[in-house]
Amino acid sequence: MESSGIRERLLAAVGAAREREHELLALSDDSPPLEPGLWTVKDHLAHLNEWRRYAAGVLDAGRTGSEPPNLGDEIDTINARIYEDNKDKTSDDVKSEVRASNEHLAAAIATCSDEVLTAPRLSGLLWHVVPGNSYGHLAEHLMFWHLEQGNEEAAEAAQQWMYDLVRAHFPEPKAVAAATYNFACFYVRVGRDDEALLRFRHAFELDPSLKEVAGKDPDLDRIRDNPELVELLAS
Repeated sequence: MESSGIRERLLAAVGAAREREHELLALSDDSPPLEPGLWTVKDHLAHLNEWRRYAAGVLDAGRTGSEPPNLGDEIDTINARIYEDNKDKTSDDVKSEVRASNEHLAAAIATCSDEVLTAPRLSGLLWHVVPGNSYGHLAEHLMFWHLEQGNEEAAEAAQQWMYDLVRAHFPEPKAVAAATYNFACFYVRVGRDDEALLRFRHAFELDPSLKEVAGKDPDLDRIRDNPELVELLAS
């Protein structure tokens, strides 16, 4: 199932993400952040651009046999560098790069065969570089942005969109389990523990290996001693 039509499924998913990104594009301008240290919408878009280009580069390298891009090993350092490289760009420049990075990623996927996309790499299969640097990444940043604005409903809608997209295009149990787990983490973040635990239970049923992830995941630290979570992780 995982190798069946993976190119078309990826193209559909990144196309849906491109449409959803208009939610941020419509808000982007050159206004400074409301508070020092906060990201503007423009900063979020620039960040998404850089990681989308990275994913496209990895796919291109996998197809051609060339050396893949290497941004470094320390994620916080990489993200700080991306911020510094882009913070002085205008909103119009960043919006133009949104179009270009989306087109680059779509083209990189389209020129790969299913065989290439399902070739193994260190962190899984080649196509696995796409979700976390495209539609999954977008949903995460939509969630962060809306929570910063105090709009929990919109943040939840972004998570629901991501969950529905995965179920529609990647219905394999492990993919749905990961989406369910991430949704649960959102509910932990906003203090809706019962909903979080319900989704953790479902995620672990679909993919028991996620229990190991949960055991070390700082997103769960606030409810680490919850008896129901303790039971789920021990079962």
